[in-house]
Amino acid sequence: MEVLLIRHGDPDYQRDTITEIGHREAKMLAIGLSAKPLSTIYVSPLGRAKDTMRYTADIMRIDFTTLEWLREVCAPAVDGYAAWELPGTYILNRSKLPDLQTWFKEPLFGKSFLPFYQKIANRFDKVMHLWGYKKFGHMYRIHRASSKRIAFFAHKGTILTLLSYLLYWPLPLLFSHCQISPTGVTRLIWEEVDQEWAIPQLQVLNDLSHLNVSVTDLKNQLG
Repeated sequence: MEVLLIRHGDPDYQRDTITEIGHREAKMLAIGLSAKPLSTIYVSPLGRAKDTMRYTADIMRIDFTTLEWLREVCAPAVDGYAAWELPGTYILNRSKLPDLQTWFKEPLFGKSFLPFYQKIANRFDKVMHLWGYKKFGHMYRIHRASSKRIAFFAHKGTILTLLSYLLYWPLPLLFSHCQISPTGVTRLIWEEVDQEWAIPQLQVLNDLSHLNVSVTDLKNQLG
């Protein structure tokens, strides 16, 4: 099983869409993804995610499903920043760093993020169950192995929060160390072990290689 987590293109937050640059990025993304078919697309209900996704859905001629829980996390800002945009010094300039057992008690934003973390984790696992993978403990039990490739078009905060859950990395440290750029593609596979268990493995984080597509390719494939 292969899962792609994809951020929307360059945003126009005021109108909840993507900018002219964002549309170019989304076209290039669609071309890059079209080299290997997707089985299903899931998308956030927010306009900037849907406007990015539509190029991929159109070029692949597949339908999409809107999932409410993929919308951007709306936790309170910290000193005017979204938590995932905070300078790393807010977390890293202390002698003891948050860990898996303590991050949600982190005074700056941990408690406000826990409900979003739990909701995203729960809803994602329900999707994976539909594809034959049921979460037990720290792994996924294989009920029906799949070689499908599915994509989630979402947002930076949502993607990092989901990665924290899947990889067991303390969320504040992901916010400090990981970047998810517009149209960045994060790729995971469910590595199967003994035909019984599957373990999410991060293959690529924030891949932007699709942005190297040529103008000629854009014109030939999208007009």
